[in-house]
Amino acid sequence: MKNKWASCSTDGNLNFNKELLDMEKDLGEYVIVHELLHFSVPNHGKLWKSLIHAYLGDYEKLEERLRKYVTEKKEL
Repeated sequence: MKNKWASCSTDGNLNFNKELLDMEKDLGEYVIVHELLHFSVPNHGKLWKSLIHAYLGDYEKLEERLRKYVTEKKEL
């Protein structure tokens, strides 16, 4: 996977980018929880946001850190 951190298929298959192993643990956990929630909620609506908040707390900060990580990685 070059363009995504992870994916969840309608058949229930999860795929993860191996680069997750190199990033900070909490960012990797965010990506994993994000995808696992798609088994129950296929979109990023209110229910999905409520559940990810229940699991990870302030997930918006993790999303922002992940965006910064991607930006910094592209600059290298």
